[in-house]
Amino acid sequence: MLLHVDKSTGFVRRVEEDLDDLTVICSRFENEVNAWLSYRNLAKTNSARYDTPALHKFQHMLLALNDFFEGMKERLTEKESQQLDAFSSQVLARIS
Repeated sequence: MLLHVDKSTGFVRRVEEDLDDLTVICSRFENEVNAWLSYRNLAKTNSARYDTPALHKFQHMLLALNDFFEGMKERLTEKESQQLDAFSSQVLARIS
């Protein structure tokens, strides 16, 4: 069972389980990014003891991103796959 919490109101609602896998992964990725940023902020302002949890959340974020691309890759057309390969090459060249 998936739950969605509206951060502005605190209202919790049940999310239908028939959501597309990619949508669920995107939600997971968003949660991991937010958690990573929160821990990074705590590490900068309070204590280095938050460095390890921040690193773990960063790793979880990367795993969610990997799951997203794996799930997307199997659905792509040939042209979309070529575009993704080109995009991946450009991104890796920029961050390396």
